[in-house]
Amino acid sequence: MGQIEDEIRIDAEDALAAIDGLEVRRVFSGWGFYRRGLLFAAAWDGELRFRTRQGRGWIYEIVDREMLGRPDELVIAAGKVLEQLEREPAATKPRSGTAHRGRRICLSGPPERAMNALVSGPADHWRNPEGSVRSSHLR
Repeated sequence: MGQIEDEIRIDAEDALAAIDGLEVRRVFSGWGFYRRGLLFAAAWDGELRFRTRQGRGWIYEIVDREMLGRPDELVIAAGKVLEQLEREPAATKPRSGTAHRGRRICLSGPPERAMNALVSGPADHWRNPEGSVRSSHLR
């Protein structure tokens, strides 16, 4: 985890302070932003990113860094992301007692990548042709 991710975490946590139930935890090689257990953003790879669903996989879209200086706009944007994620069954936190049992890994990409990931463990993320980051993690 780098110094830039730590700086983004501090700035984003301050900017998103108006969100009830905001939690910040270490994830990937950076920081995850959660509301009531639901991951909605991450600070990693030198950027703040909102988590969204695309097809069968997750992408983490880069947030304009200037939004960190405009907390009202950032909270509104985060609220829209949270609304979408709360409607997405795969985005919700597993119920206690069922975590890790029957857990599935959803991979986007060619079948060879899926087979390699099942054998060697899932890749944290990779860039797709459009430049956004895809994640193999459902939770």
